[in-house]
Amino acid sequence: MQKTKLKIMTAKKIMIQATGFGTGVGKSFVVALLCRLFSEDGYKVAPYKTLNLTPVTYVKDGREFGYAQALQAIAAGQEPDYRMNPFTPKPLGNGKFDIFLEGKCIKKNYDPGKYFIKRTLTQMLGFKEEFEYIKDAAKRCLESLLKEYDIICIEGSGPAKLLGFGALSDWLDIANMETARIADAPVLFVTDNLDSIPGALSYLKEEERRRVKGVILNKFRTNEFLGMGIKEIYIKLGIKRIKSVYSKILAKDILGVIPYFPELLELPDLDPLVPSPKIPFDIWGKTIKNISKRAREHIDLNKIYRIMY
Repeated sequence: MQKTKLKIMTAKKIMIQATGFGTGVGKSFVVALLCRLFSEDGYKVAPYKTLNLTPVTYVKDGREFGYAQALQAIAAGQEPDYRMNPFTPKPLGNGKFDIFLEGKCIKKNYDPGKYFIKRTLTQMLGFKEEFEYIKDAAKRCLESLLKEYDIICIEGSGPAKLLGFGALSDWLDIANMETARIADAPVLFVTDNLDSIPGALSYLKEEERRRVKGVILNKFRTNEFLGMGIKEIYIKLGIKRIKSVYSKILAKDILGVIPYFPELLELPDLDPLVPSPKIPFDIWGKTIKNISKRAREHIDLNKIYRIMY
């Protein structure tokens, strides 16, 4: 595929959000893959995630943040940086958390107990208006990264929109559409089920729907079809048909159909919700390099570049 290089005047942004329940669809992997592909095309790239609720963290220069963002930075050929994940609630078990803001622990061994999330955040952060403290940290980190990098590849948290959960819904909004608004970033939905897209779009406000520019289907089981004896040429024709039909149904471009890569099964989760072994940087670097060679043909990078431009 021909590479289209942007004329970088100011940093470009792209945000990956998930549909459905939002976990397990591969947001972290897709962001890491895009970081790698953009880097291969000659850009200085940084990952970014406002909120990462994770027990698996990385410490550098006394700052602690999500390990997934460290892996994404390695994929981009960059040093991990706390600014890539400014807000990191780290579950310790038994309902307790260490709370990190811009890499610094602002509340240790915190037990929210009976409090709902909104009250919990107000208590532990002590900000004037709910969530403004987190927004300020997000703005500081994003603005700083935007001055240093050509492209910022942003990952949302959980589903793009979660309805009916009160303060939790507001909290996730900060990590998703509010972050997209702050960064003025176009959004791509990533999913393992294209039929989940209409519902996800219906939950968004009109201005949020306009921000969604396309869809990436992840974990397509190409190997299973090959194992059934279906020839590769017919699988490619099927994918072409899927992209054509769903682009019309959704009124959004299908920008990629990424196959499932078996070597990922040999690694721990990139961004686990429970304590998990860490993927060593050297092994991850080799793995994402090998995957990117095969993945490039499955993603319409030229369209993604045009969306960012």
